[in-house]
Amino acid sequence: MKIQTFKNGKGIIHGNDPKRIGCDIKSGLLKIGNTEIKIPYGEDAIMPSLFHGATGDYNATFTDEQGTVYTLEKVAVRGGRILPPSPTAVEIMELHCRADEAEAERDALKEKVWELEHIFDTNSLNFLIK
Repeated sequence: MKIQTFKNGKGIIHGNDPKRIGCDIKSGLLKIGNTEIKIPYGEDAIMPSLFHGATGDYNATFTDEQGTVYTLEKVAVRGGRILPPSPTAVEIMELHCRADEAEAERDALKEKVWELEHIFDTNSLNFLIK
């Protein structure tokens, strides 16, 4: 399973291996119900059996090293293992990822346009004033 976080402070746990969990973007602390699991950067942690093999839906959060808390989609646990999210949730996750990438590109372009606007002075008589 992988933890995917978004710029809007939300996230999701997705994947098919319920015995391992990781986050490719950052390290932090995953909290599912009252269970806390330390997630190292770029590595998969071993996922313990949750709630002594219980079944239910639990709230989850992920807190990164900078202290940013991401509210994750509810986690379905069956027999102590996390179930993969629904296909609709995975599609929404992919759309969120695309939106975050587009927003980052837009911000970079805005910054570049601002920089270029301030490099070139469009006032043709400006040299006479100085």
